[in-house]
Amino acid sequence: MKNECKKPVMPTLKAMKVGEKVEFPIERYDVVRVTTGRLNLLKKREGAHYSHATKGLVIEVTRRA
Repeated sequence: MKNECKKPVMPTLKAMKVGEKVEFPIERYDVVRVTTGRLNLLKKREGAHYSHATKGLVIEVTRRA
């Protein structure tokens, strides 16, 4: 999980396909939460939607549309 802490959030989320899930460590919660909200706004015309949920010590991000 150490390499996961270094994974860039925005490029990782932008590269996701619909239905794909990505996990980040809980320490990145604030960054992931803000980034998913920002991408939901920026990609609204394209119909993209990202959601996040905490599962233990991991944040799971799912691209729904």
